[in-house]
Order: sequence, then structure tokens, then C-alpha cells
Amino acid sequence: MASIQLSYQRARRQWRQMDRLVRMMIANWLIGMAVGLVCATILLALDIAGVRSLLWRSDMPVTATLMLFASFAFTFGGLVCAAAIMMANDDDDAGPPRGGRKFRPAPRLQLAYVTAGARRAR
Repeated sequence: MASIQLSYQRARRQWRQMDRLVRMMIANWLIGMAVGLVCATILLALDIAGVRSLLWRSDMPVTATLMLFASFAFTFGGLVCAAAIMMANDDDDAGPPRGGRKFRPAPRLQLAYVTAGARRAR
């Protein structure tokens, strides 16, 4: 019992020492995987488009079902992780831009009036 407690405390300490961005990525990936597994379960439970009956009548139903769950889990996990990274608000982004080229807004476009003559008959 004491060894389990020590290993739990060691794992918790390592988790807290990990970089904040890596922790966010892992947590969001796991949340996305859980959402993907729930969606795959709903897909099979409701037998949408006959997927469940198609999978379970195949030659290898267990392998096909595991592949369905894995593909949903990894796809949703990657999607949620990528969305979390893209929407992350870094403290580094606050304030004026540092370095690089100075931003120059494009000149305003103005209408150019041109007089057109009548067409000649062919």
C-alpha cells in the first residue's frame, strides 16, 4: 500500500513539473479521445446507416469494431488538441509587436472614373 502511495505521489509530482503546454495538450487529447469513444458508441448503439450490423456480420467483427473505436478516438483527440492549441491565449502575445517588419496598412483604394466612347458598328 505504501509503495502505491509513493508511486502516485511521484507521478503527481512529475505531472506538475511538466511544461504547461504539454499538460494542456495531453489533457485535451484525452478529452477528445473520450468524446470520440462516446460518439463511436452512440453510432453503434443507434445503428446509424447500418454500421453496427455491417461490422458485426463481417469476418472479423472484433477487429473492425476496435478499428472503428480507435479511429474515432484518435481523430477526435487530435481535433480537440489542435483546436485547444490554436485557441490558446499566450501571455507572450500581449503588448505591441516586437521585431519584424513594421506594419504598414494598404493604401485605400479609390474609384477611377473613365469616360468610354460609343462602340463602332461592325
